[in-house]
Amino acid sequence: MTDRIPSTRSGRDGPLVRTVVHPEVPRPRSSEDNLLEVRRIRWSEDLLVVSATGEIDLATAGRLERALWGDLPAATVLDLTEVTFLGVAGLRVIESAATRAHAERRATGVVASTRPVLRLLHLFGVDAHVSVYQYLATAIREVSMAVPAPKP
Repeated sequence: MTDRIPSTRSGRDGPLVRTVVHPEVPRPRSSEDNLLEVRRIRWSEDLLVVSATGEIDLATAGRLERALWGDLPAATVLDLTEVTFLGVAGLRVIESAATRAHAERRATGVVASTRPVLRLLHLFGVDAHVSVYQYLATAIREVSMAVPAPKP
C-alpha cells in the first residue's frame, strides 16, 4: 500500500510530492491443521508407516505424538521426507516414541532426506539410537527385518 503525501517544501513546479510505502500488516499464522499433515499407513500386519508433511514444531508436535501412540505393531517407520521444519518439540516426540518402542521390544526407524531434519537428528544424537534412512523402501525392508523376537 502506498500513499502520496505532499511535502511542505516546494519546487519550481509546485509542491513536492513524495511516496511513502507502508509495510504489509502481518497475517496471523495458519492453524495447526494447515501446518502439518500426518498419515498412518498400515503397510502390513507387523508394520506401520507414519508419514508427516509440513512443519513439526511446538504447535504441531501433538499431532505427530498422537499418531505414534496407542497400540502399535511390531515395527514402525516414521517418514519425514516431506517435513520442511523440525523443531525441538518434534525431536522430543521422535525420541519418546523410539524409547517406548525399545522398551516394548518393537523396531523403529526414521526416513529423512532434507538437510534441516537430518542436521537436527544428528546434532541432538537421535541418529545414534534410532536408525535413520534416506529412502522409505530401504527403511521398510530394514525395519521389518529388525523386529525383535518375542520374550520367552
